[in-house]
Amino acid sequence: MKKPILLFTLLLIFFPLLLPAVSFGFRDLGVPVREAVSWGAHVGPGKNGLRDTIYVSFAQYQAPLFLLAVNPETGETRQFNAPLSTEMGSWGFTVDAQGRIYLGSYYGAHLLRFDPKTEIWDDLGQPGGEKETFICSLTTAPDGKIWGGTFPSATLFSYDPETGKTQDFGRMDPDQFYCYPTAGGDGLIYCAIQFERFDIVVFDPEKGTKAALIRPEERKAGRVHLMRGTDGKVYGRFSTTKQWFRIEGKEGLKEVSESSIPLPPKVLPDGRRFHLVDNNLLVIEDPVKQEKKEIPLTYEAAGAFVFVVGRGPDDRIYGSSMLPLRLFSYDPQNETLKNLGKASLATGEVYSMGALDGKLYLCSYPEGRLSVYDPEKPLRFGDKEDSNPRDLGAMGEGLYRPRAMLAGPQGRLYVGGYPDYGLLGGAIGVYDPLTNQKRVYRHVVPNQSIASLAYLEKEDLIAAGCSVRGGTGTRAIEKEAKLILWDPKEEKKAFETIPVPEAKTVLSLALTSDGMLYGITDNEKVFVFDPQKREVKKVFDLGLNSPLEISLALAPDGKLYGLAREAVFAIDPKVEEVSVLAIPPVPITAGMAIVGENIYFGSDASLWQYEIPSKGIPKQGKGNNSGNR
Repeated sequence: MKKPILLFTLLLIFFPLLLPAVSFGFRDLGVPVREAVSWGAHVGPGKNGLRDTIYVSFAQYQAPLFLLAVNPETGETRQFNAPLSTEMGSWGFTVDAQGRIYLGSYYGAHLLRFDPKTEIWDDLGQPGGEKETFICSLTTAPDGKIWGGTFPSATLFSYDPETGKTQDFGRMDPDQFYCYPTAGGDGLIYCAIQFERFDIVVFDPEKGTKAALIRPEERKAGRVHLMRGTDGKVYGRFSTTKQWFRIEGKEGLKEVSESSIPLPPKVLPDGRRFHLVDNNLLVIEDPVKQEKKEIPLTYEAAGAFVFVVGRGPDDRIYGSSMLPLRLFSYDPQNETLKNLGKASLATGEVYSMGALDGKLYLCSYPEGRLSVYDPEKPLRFGDKEDSNPRDLGAMGEGLYRPRAMLAGPQGRLYVGGYPDYGLLGGAIGVYDPLTNQKRVYRHVVPNQSIASLAYLEKEDLIAAGCSVRGGTGTRAIEKEAKLILWDPKEEKKAFETIPVPEAKTVLSLALTSDGMLYGITDNEKVFVFDPQKREVKKVFDLGLNSPLEISLALAPDGKLYGLAREAVFAIDPKVEEVSVLAIPPVPITAGMAIVGENIYFGSDASLWQYEIPSKGIPKQGKGNNSGNR
């Protein structure tokens, strides 16, 4: 018996030494935000078949979408989870003649049906095909058929509730990604094609033909919104002109005033109106009796995805959840994790943050809305002078997805980001807290967005890493991402270069203590840029897959630390090599903040901490040095 015991003891001692990197030092700090996001409230049939129930469609991360059925009389809520955990939300809602509810899901583009009478869900499959990611919208035609459009192939499909038959009618546009159908009272299906070159395509189910209503030379980036009026006509509006119109079948568009459109009211059968407030409160108003009822929405939800993590002015860790947008904090001193609630009038998530003069500034998607939070003052979100966080409004055109923020140079904030849907060419925005002025510089690099920022203190310049990618629904024109130097005094570009051949995005930038600039690119390279000589000194392999955006930072020990999906890594500027510190027990999905000897990051819905080894970086590096450039 002694030999097996001795062998087991030796294994316990030496087995850890055989691992390339171990998951010691990681700690799960918990789920900061346990909320779901609502994609709309609708009147629908209850268990008795009458239209006496309000259904709120909710989405949640890595858990099934669900309907919350609300009784407007009693305030009772019942939660009905959909059957597929992969289908986390729905952007479509419609009802058939039998009173059954249909939802079009993401991210597998399933058509789901809920029967209020039996309270049973049915998965009707993927009518647009297995390659589709989500169903953009659903609509019920006068003959009872359900129609839907998909992303990314802009396909149109129908489902017949009577026969259970599905038909895929293929692409409604040869190169655009999004199709939003609306069934007209005339039996035609009107498809809004988005976003790079919008169009309206009229599909005739009887003939199987389609016709585009927008002339090729008039198609441009933007949105077109369609809706069916109570008269059966289809009305719409272009985001570029704000002008309302009525579609006259296949004949074209006729301009109309908004006041003349017979829009279907969002009311209960007895005329009471309702609306949602911030995902968690349903307000019902009786215009006749002048009465208002508020119903808090209670439900069980999985955690919301952690989208960004950063360091605050008080050395606390701050972050934002994605859908719904909530600001959260973690105090390393007393180890408390708090959901601080709403922090912006934007509805998506905080994309970037930075600390300046004791305050935390946040910039959010969509519209690049800026807000400011003072940790020393009570929470009271709004857009008033005494609000905290306070919404400061949108930064301006070209900063729809504000990916990077830099706080400090010239006492100002600098935000870099991606443009709106369908557009190319991002921007750098400047905000002056003293004057409350915003300035936006679009197309600093033509057809490229601004993906990362760093401050070159010695040169008093801002380094900006670019991306060839534009707004959602676009195709890149440029082939290689650029690195630029931007003068914060003159507020203009001073230099540009291509740091890494074939790289599409400069994901992260960080400066060493001696003033050298390091960057990580999406093709898994590391580059070293000399700001004084204005040249790329070296390019070498990161040696890791899936490096994260905005996830490289200088630590007090003089080393750079970064995050990839499967590893925490370090770069020692003295030897210009990458070393893997540890393999986490979970995927790293968002980053990053460094406070003391700890790195904080997001993993799906949880906040995690990693303690940097006191002995420093391992001698062996996983990265492959490929020499001078």
